[in-house]
Amino acid sequence: MRAGKMDRRVTLLKWQETGRDAMNTPIEGWAAVATVWAQQRPERGGERFTAAQIAGARVMTFHIRYRTDIGVKDRLSYEGQIFEISDVRELGRRVVSEIDCVAVQE
Repeated sequence: MRAGKMDRRVTLLKWQETGRDAMNTPIEGWAAVATVWAQQRPERGGERFTAAQIAGARVMTFHIRYRTDIGVKDRLSYEGQIFEISDVRELGRRVVSEIDCVAVQE
């Protein structure tokens, strides 16, 4: 992977304890783990017919330097949009992690 192609910044998010309240109960939420350089792959759009409505999905693929600490339970933030990670694959011999993700509709 050539570093020149990695021209986007993405933030990797994990669900974890972010603090404690007055009763010492854990407060959980999405916390930033790392901000890394990434290459955005061409977008694929998707539409599906559900409950008599058409629902669209924004699907993105990113390539980042190989990491072992991300998975499908995590999220990714890119340009102010939150994406749920749907798949993480290793490309090459631990050179690149390819991340497929879908935009979260809130």
